[in-house]
Amino acid sequence: MRTVCLLVCALVCTACSAQTVTVEQDADSGHWQLYVDGQPYFIKGAGGDTNLELLAELGGNTIRTWGADQLVPREWPDGRTMSVMDLAEELGLMVCAGYWVEHPNGGFDYDDPEQVAAQLKDIEEFVTKWRDHPALLMWGVGNEVAGPDAARVFRELDKLAAEFKRLDPNHPTFTALAGVWPQQARLFAQYCPNIDILGINAYAGLPSVPQEILRQGYDGPYIISEYGPIGHWETALTPWGAEIEPSVEDKVGTYAAFHNSAITYQPDRCLGGLVFLWGDKQERTDTWYSMFLRSGEKTATVDVMAKIWSGSYPDNRAPLLDTIDSPFFFSTVAPGDIAEASIDATDPEGDDLTYEWLVRYESTDKQHGGAFENTPSIVPDCVLEQTSSGSATIKAPDQPGEYRLYVYVRDGNGSGGSSNIPFRVE
Repeated sequence: MRTVCLLVCALVCTACSAQTVTVEQDADSGHWQLYVDGQPYFIKGAGGDTNLELLAELGGNTIRTWGADQLVPREWPDGRTMSVMDLAEELGLMVCAGYWVEHPNGGFDYDDPEQVAAQLKDIEEFVTKWRDHPALLMWGVGNEVAGPDAARVFRELDKLAAEFKRLDPNHPTFTALAGVWPQQARLFAQYCPNIDILGINAYAGLPSVPQEILRQGYDGPYIISEYGPIGHWETALTPWGAEIEPSVEDKVGTYAAFHNSAITYQPDRCLGGLVFLWGDKQERTDTWYSMFLRSGEKTATVDVMAKIWSGSYPDNRAPLLDTIDSPFFFSTVAPGDIAEASIDATDPEGDDLTYEWLVRYESTDKQHGGAFENTPSIVPDCVLEQTSSGSATIKAPDQPGEYRLYVYVRDGNGSGGSSNIPFRVE
């Protein structure tokens, strides 16, 4: 049995501690495999640069970052100052180190020699700084860069990937596409010979990815570089256009089903996956993609990933929540209207739960491509009463507009959950 190696592996000098990572295809079976220093490696990871101790504890082995700024040394909760690369090495994790390639849709002009040269110089500094780090697994060459002129963008990405490979022949490259529709995988295969692995960010469409990339003529290795709940662009809307966030219970089922369909059941081509987001982030809401509450508690989506990675749930599991039950849900109400709200929450260990209810303005800072969004303000004096059993009396704001009612549930042992519903005052 022989193998076909995608990467030309240079000799590593004895002074360097970097590991050699290769992607190989068995010539007889066609099976693709990632190797780290000759040992098979399957990515069980998450996108994010926080809560890394817990990731390692629960069976994860890899993290993904998106830009050079995430690797800058910083102070961690234990008081130490170090880079995420150093902490990952300490915890036995490896890093898909992303470089944020500038987007043409964001104003970058690939016909401007000065802009192109500046980006190449930045890449050289980035790769040179981190190429010998033992926690480095692979390079991420951009995230969701392709725009209307996708063929042109892919050619530019390939030029950048060639620079990565010139500077570091010991680690493979990938780029992350925003799905593969309508013909992204075909264009990738045609224009990106210097990118070793196809990375795919997909949410509701994830189960169809394995067959879709074959339909487009790509039969090479891939990773699922982002996946998670149903996306805010894929979900149901209220009559006034507010996105309806899936419940925690729905998210748990989605994470497991999507992982199995596109990752677990595709061992011949898929090199692993990175769930999004191992941390918290405001994107339409502060909870939609966040696997942790902003106050630090892990949610049930962390628990289901632990089960997938290690075969076991954590000792303490997060409460499971359905959608808030209230006449305000999906409704237009009058200023000052009062209604009851309740949440059905269950804790696997029977822990006593606490409930925090609040009303926020609907987000108006709605960005695209994962760009930073500001968290909407809390509207005061809207929660008239809340009980210890998960119910509350809510008063609609006095000013017309769009709002969301939130509840945050915590078990007092480091786990929690949340739910929210949109409503409108008119």
